[in-house]
Amino acid sequence: MTRALAGIDGYAKGWVIAVLDDQHITWRICSVHELRDTVADLELIGIDIPIHLVDTGWRACDQETKKALGKFGSRLFMTPPRAVLELGFHAPNETVQALSLELTGQGVSRQAMALSERILAVNAMLPDARLYEVFPELVFAALDGGDVMPSKKSAAGAGARIRSLDPWLTTLGTSCALLMKNCPLDVPVDDALDALATLAGTFRISNGVAQRWPAQGKVPTIWA
Repeated sequence: MTRALAGIDGYAKGWVIAVLDDQHITWRICSVHELRDTVADLELIGIDIPIHLVDTGWRACDQETKKALGKFGSRLFMTPPRAVLELGFHAPNETVQALSLELTGQGVSRQAMALSERILAVNAMLPDARLYEVFPELVFAALDGGDVMPSKKSAAGAGARIRSLDPWLTTLGTSCALLMKNCPLDVPVDDALDALATLAGTFRISNGVAQRWPAQGKVPTIWA
C-alpha cells in the first residue's frame, strides 16, 4: 500500500499543497491556520518552513544549508529563536533587533519576521512525526546533478526547475505542464514549483535517499 505524501509551500493566501496519493498528484490550498485539518489524512509531509525552533543562537541546520548553497546562500534566511519570532512582524524593530542581539549575537532579517506567524502556526502542530522541513532549492539541485539553479523568478530558473522535475513526474504519468494546468489559479508559478519540489523531497525521504543538513544528529534538520 502506498503512502499519501505532501509537499507544502507558502503563498500569499496561505499554503499550496501538492499531494501524492496512489501515484496521482492533486492540489490543495488552505489558509495559514487551517493546515492541521487540511493535512490530517496524510502520512508524510514535507514543508518549506522552519520547524523545530531553538531558544538561543542559530539553528545548525540553517548554517549547514547556507554552506551547501554556496554563492546562493542568501536564498536561505536564518531562523531566529522562538522568543524573537513570538514578538511578531509588527513589533517595534528596535525591540526585535535588541532581543535577537541578546539571544544570537546578531540582528534578524525582516524576511524572517514576516514569516513569524506561519512559522509559529506550523510549530504549534508539533510533536508530529509526519512533518519534515524540506528546502526546495536543494531538492532541485539534487534532481539536477547537484548544481543550484538560477533565480526562480527568472525564465531560465523556472525552465531549469521544470526540467529537473519532469523525469520524476513522468514516472507518475504526468508532467509540470499538466500539473500547472490544474493548479489553483491564484497560486504563482514559483510557489507551485516549490510545492512540487518539496513533494519530491518528501518522496526522497520516504524512499530513504534524501540528503539532510546537518548530516547527523537530532532535529532541527533540513532535508532535500
